[in-house]
Amino acid sequence: MPDDVDPPATTLEEIPPAQRTPVAGVQEALRRRWARPGGRLYAGLRWGGATIFAAIAVALVVSLLSSSGQAFGHSGLSLLWTGTWDPTQRIFGAETFIVGTLVTTAVALVLAVPIGVGTAAFLSELAPRWLATPLSVLIDLIAAVPSIVVGLWGLLVLTPVFARHVEPFFKKIPVIEWFFHGPALGPSMLLAGVVLAVMILPTMVALSRTALSGVALTDREAARALGGTRWQVVRRAVIPGARTGIEAAVILAMGRALGESIAVAMVIGNAPVIPHSLLSPGATLGSAVINFFGGVTTGLERSEVIALVVILLAITALVNAVGQLLLRSRVRPEVG
Repeated sequence: MPDDVDPPATTLEEIPPAQRTPVAGVQEALRRRWARPGGRLYAGLRWGGATIFAAIAVALVVSLLSSSGQAFGHSGLSLLWTGTWDPTQRIFGAETFIVGTLVTTAVALVLAVPIGVGTAAFLSELAPRWLATPLSVLIDLIAAVPSIVVGLWGLLVLTPVFARHVEPFFKKIPVIEWFFHGPALGPSMLLAGVVLAVMILPTMVALSRTALSGVALTDREAARALGGTRWQVVRRAVIPGARTGIEAAVILAMGRALGESIAVAMVIGNAPVIPHSLLSPGATLGSAVINFFGGVTTGLERSEVIALVVILLAITALVNAVGQLLLRSRVRPEVG
């Protein structure tokens, strides 16, 4: 270090007064603010609400685990990969319902993600205000429709349409016809996935639109400065810039699709068998709980049904945990 250059300051006393940050003053102001009655009341309410929420979550998990203990004691972990549900033989397996849950959720995401992101991009970037505003309100109204109404609409309106037109049409398409073999009955895994897609579409659109709106204006201007059209700006600048928010929307939509029960139970056919085609009827964890819980006759059967709820809760928690890890890895700052 040259002799005419002063060494860097290492203590607060060595820093010139004009360059000091008034940390003590800020801390004192915060202390005075929290010392007020309103500040103390807010802090108490905040911690009280957090404590109540944590207690309810713990009580929910503990009660479900205790109620399903008899089921896991009888079936063990084989409950997860046994495909037979026969209370008369005291054989209980959740494999059929797990497969049905994952398949219907996958079909719903395949349909809802591109449509949701495309709709959000259109409303946020391309549509005029006079059109975007009423369409946004309409999508929000779809989110407010109860699940049983969507399920009844799927049962009364979509089921005959799928049986007569949609399912036979898919059976004639080369390559993908392998996924649509078998008789066209109407109630099927495909119809359940379509109903789920309708239900999660408002979530995808609303959250994706928020993520797209949060992209910096400089990114849009830079893309326009390079000569990009409006669609090119959206496709190459806006959507990639909102990737983390869109992924969060997909995770939340997936959680909604995994846990849906009423609407799915009305259109899936409720057949406890492994589906070999998207046209086959099937069952999910949620629909199985709806169908079985009212007819339980023994304590073991009741515990087995509650075990299905525990499995569904575990799958949902696992999906959300993996999603949070992926999102955090995306936004983690690079260390150079």
